[in-house]
Amino acid sequence: MADRTRARTRRASSNDRLRSRHRTLMDMRLYSVLGFGGILAVFALIGLLFFLRPSTSDVEKRELASFPAFTTEGFLDGSFFTDLGLWYSDTYPLREPLVSAGLMLENLHGIQPSMQMVGGNVAADSLPVEGADADGSAAAGDAAVVPGVNDGPVEVPSAQTLQEDIQASIMAGLYVKDGAAYSVYYFVQSAVETYCTALNTCADNLAGEANVYSILVPNNSGAMLSEDELAGLGGTDPREAIRYFNSLYNENVHPVFVYDTLREHNDEYLYFRTDHHWTQLGAYYAYVEFCKVKGTEPADVLNWERMRFEPFLGSFYDTLGLSEMEADPDYVDAYIPTSTNELVFWDEAGARYDWQVITDVSDWARGSKYAAFIGGDKPLTVIENPTMEEGPICLVIKESYGCAFVPCLVDDYKTVYVFDCRYSDYNIPQFVREHGVDDVIFINNMTLASTDTVAERLLWMSTE
Repeated sequence: MADRTRARTRRASSNDRLRSRHRTLMDMRLYSVLGFGGILAVFALIGLLFFLRPSTSDVEKRELASFPAFTTEGFLDGSFFTDLGLWYSDTYPLREPLVSAGLMLENLHGIQPSMQMVGGNVAADSLPVEGADADGSAAAGDAAVVPGVNDGPVEVPSAQTLQEDIQASIMAGLYVKDGAAYSVYYFVQSAVETYCTALNTCADNLAGEANVYSILVPNNSGAMLSEDELAGLGGTDPREAIRYFNSLYNENVHPVFVYDTLREHNDEYLYFRTDHHWTQLGAYYAYVEFCKVKGTEPADVLNWERMRFEPFLGSFYDTLGLSEMEADPDYVDAYIPTSTNELVFWDEAGARYDWQVITDVSDWARGSKYAAFIGGDKPLTVIENPTMEEGPICLVIKESYGCAFVPCLVDDYKTVYVFDCRYSDYNIPQFVREHGVDDVIFINNMTLASTDTVAERLLWMSTE
């Protein structure tokens, strides 16, 4: 009897424990649901604070979506609600810190495979330059030697070692000196060869129909630092890397070598101190070199009406947050073409916008001032020159470095078409034929040109 009583007592105690655990579990579920519901309610309430919604993004350096205009057609086909959803998500008050947090997590991944340098395992075989003898000298009767293009034999660029006396000045992968940051170039042979194949393919498909030009822009370290600092910074010699690019182009691609010109002017304000882009002054010197190769007289860009936007704190400041940068910020000088300041662009959703070649961004956030140039990066931008009834037409294929370059071309062409190669889906040869394009200008920062993603996309866009 006593054993049965003890057994019943144990079962009762066990049942009590089970019921207690069940109640605890149910309470935890209830609190979780209430907590999650409370968080959703807070986020929904924040979403209703329309006066806190930003118009520009410091992190992404762009203007955010605007509230859509209501139309009966848009209401019936659903496009109004699609645009309304885009506006709501794009301007959500907490979106900026959430995007920043996402970028911080992405940066924790370290160096990505597409950005790694080629080390000593790459054979440094000498590549003869087109039209040169085996020793690299030009044959009798050949054209004059062009620096960076046919000035001698070219080898596969090799990696350099970061010197000890510079290591202490490296922060987040950037070399910091006197409140300015400098990025390092790393050569990736497979991506470089794909990039050059893309331009060769495009030029071969358009042979006899359009001229194809290549402008490779060095990182700020390559143009602005002393030879000793550049040599000790590690990475790859940018001049030799550009020469390697140029050695792989065929006779249908016309390289525009801007590296030496930028270094000759590196006592001027060619690159921002707090951002990875170049200034329009740097882009102007590249434009002058382009005109030399093309055989035309450059426009007097530096005497156009100038607008200055300040303060500007760019991507390097976002990464480093240095007080020296905030105390001595950059400014953006932008020159307005004399023929027109009007353009149109289409965004990734296919919506059309009337915009300006140089936009007044005086009231924009201090991290968004570079967006003054052609409205930033868009799949398709079109600039029509009203002062020309007839004239040449060009297509510029670029990433963000090309934004400061494009305004320099406006007075020279009847029409300037612009693709951002990262967002455009157009087939280049087909577009050139359909729109009567005379000149195709590839202008890219050499780091972007050395990534598989950009190189492979350009090859896809160039192949018929």
